[in-house]
Order: sequence, then C-alpha cells, then structure tokens
Amino acid sequence: MSRRPPKKTSALTFADLRSKVGQGQIAPLYLFVGEERYQQELALQALYNTIDESLRLFNLTVLTIGSDNGTGSKTTAAMVLDSANQMPMMAARRIVVVRDFDKIKEDEQDLVFAYLNNPAPTTTVVFQAASPDKRRKLTTTLVKSCVVVTFDVLDKAHATRWAEDYLKELECKIEPAALQLLIDLIGTGLTRLSNELEKLAAYADGNVINAAAVQELVPRAREHASWELWDAIISRDRKRALKLMNRLLDDSDPLPILGSLATYYRKLLIGKDLIERGASTQEIKDVTKQWSDNFFAGLRRTPRADFVRGLRRIAEVDNAIKNSEATPRLQMEYLIVELTLPGNPR
Repeated sequence: MSRRPPKKTSALTFADLRSKVGQGQIAPLYLFVGEERYQQELALQALYNTIDESLRLFNLTVLTIGSDNGTGSKTTAAMVLDSANQMPMMAARRIVVVRDFDKIKEDEQDLVFAYLNNPAPTTTVVFQAASPDKRRKLTTTLVKSCVVVTFDVLDKAHATRWAEDYLKELECKIEPAALQLLIDLIGTGLTRLSNELEKLAAYADGNVINAAAVQELVPRAREHASWELWDAIISRDRKRALKLMNRLLDDSDPLPILGSLATYYRKLLIGKDLIERGASTQEIKDVTKQWSDNFFAGLRRTPRADFVRGLRRIAEVDNAIKNSEATPRLQMEYLIVELTLPGNPR
C-alpha cells in the first residue's frame, strides 16, 4: 500500500471531528491542541471506538514524551515512531497517541519529519499538546502535515449552553441564575463542570437545581485555589505554587490568573507602603482585605523592590501570552519559578 502525506485541511472543532469519525473519515495524522482536556479525551474515545474493544489492547498505544516508559528509560520520538510503524493486529488500523509532543528534542525532529512525509497507512497518530510553541519548526510542520483539531477553553456563553445540554442528558434542569453562579464559582473547564453538574443533579433528585443548592454543594474552588497560590508564592513554596498554578490552568484561561496575581501584588505594595508609614496591622487589613499570617510575614521580610519587580514580570508575561510568545503554560511556569526564588528574585 502506498505511503504518502495526507492532504491538508483547515482546523476542525471537536464537533467536526466527531462527525467525520462517525462517517468513517479517519485521517492518518491528527494534531490536537488546546487547553480543554475534557473534549480532547472525548475525541480520543471516538477514535478508540473505531477499534473493536477486544482488540484495543493490541492496537492502541498511548505514549508521553519524556516520561518513564516502564523500563527505566524516557519515552522518545524514536519509540513513538517504532510503535506507529507496527502493523495492526486483526484490525484495520492501530492508534498511537503522542502526549506532550512539544517535548520532542531537537535532535529527534528529523525522524518525525520523515514519518510525517510518509505516514503508515494503517496507523492513526494523534499528537497532543495543550499550548505548543508556534515558533518551533516541529509545531509548524505538524500544523502543515496533520489534521488540526482545536480544543479551546469555552467562553461563558458556550459553557452555559454545554451545561444545559449536559443536564438534558442527565434528565435534570437548573435555574439560569444557578447555572451562572456555578460557572462563576468554578470556571468553564468542562471536567470540573461535568463533575459538579452530576453531583448537583443527584442532589436535586428530579427537582430543578437552584442557587441555594449550588451555594451549599459547590465550594468556591477558583477563589480558594487563587488564595492558596498567593499563599504559596509569598511563602516561596515553589513546588506547591506550581501545582496550584497548573490546577488553575486546567480550569481557566491564564490571563484571569495573571490578573489575580497582579491584584495580589498591588496589595502587597500597598501593604508595604503602609508598614513603612507605621500603620497598624488592623489598618493594613482594612485597606488590603488580606488577613493571612503569610501575607504579613511576607510584607515584613520582603523588600519593596521585589514586589515592584514581581508586578513588572506579571505584566511582561501577560503581554507575552497575548503575543503568542512561547506557550501560556510555560510562560506561567517561568513566572512562578521567578516569583518563588529564595531571597530577592531578579
């Protein structure tokens, strides 16, 4: 069977992909990009379902670049391509999913390019990454060679419609104000939203979900996680701060997180100025609306210049993300590392 590069098509949405897969139109190369992980997993499942369940063990491989492959070594692009070049077992095709493809090293890129020019006709390879660096040759080549499917985080309006449809499947209804309250509390990430809707539907037990139920059952996860992130940063707890930041990014766009951090650093600056003027602790609490012991400990031990630098770096990262410099998640990780450096961050 001839091996030749697939024809390039314009980017698809999740709905487009699901429709094409349902019609049996399956490409040999896909590029999944975007922060909406819930829909990415549903899209993968749609592809998996094209292989008989009893044969998936032999014809489905999921590999994460750079992770331990079970033999004590790290997964490489060469291992991925070896898997992609295997023949399917008692099935029409095999599927290879490549997670975190953006971690493929520069010296392995030529191997990938060669495969993209001559993909195995009986294998579907799905390259996955939330926010690949568009400046890398690897990313631009994948965009040209693969069927690109975008999974952007939903805005509030689309998340509202998605939640209404999801509740219809659960045979449950929700008051419009209650749904808006829910989204305000937890964001538009569909993994968290689906979990909370299922919990609320079970609690309603056939009745309409109201705002009181949302307030009772749904914690203010986004606000709480933001407070925890602030606390970890001012405590210089880098490991915890990175974990919290990534949790927030799973459910939210990076720009609101940066806005929250900028607000916090402005409060730190205000608090520092008040301390230097001899203001009492209660006065600082009244002005900044901050009561954490770590907030005040950070104010006392950190030079004012550090808060100024931190605020400037937040603004720089905000601008970099808006101009598509590197990936948003990578930009955020660098920022957290800088803000949690011991001593005076530079």
